[in-house]
Amino acid sequence: MNKLEQIVKQTLSEAAKITFAGHQFLLKVDTNEDPQKKGVKVQFIPTEFGSITSTEQNDIAIELEQRLELGLSDYDMKVERDRNLKDKSIIGFFIYIEYFDRIIRKALKGQNPDELGSKEPEQP
Repeated sequence: MNKLEQIVKQTLSEAAKITFAGHQFLLKVDTNEDPQKKGVKVQFIPTEFGSITSTEQNDIAIELEQRLELGLSDYDMKVERDRNLKDKSIIGFFIYIEYFDRIIRKALKGQNPDELGSKEPEQP
């Protein structure tokens, strides 16, 4: 088995298949490798190449972005369409790392042990 086959099989086994707008996609969620764009990438990879026109792809991307925004709004997160993908058949989105930082800080708000136990113990 050559290296390309191994990469393709690994990618397929890590991704979930979804059907959207009559097309099947592999959903892949991963971290971004670009140090200038730290965050999480969400990619919808078509299983049949060449079956989606660019207009249809844009319409699907708009609908997916709206649904992702709605689902992530509970966490005060937003997605940004990733248009810099080498493979233009992939519909990609990006969630910046700052959103996760804010969620973690919000979860830990008021949880500082120094603040909780700062009172002097009472003398008997």
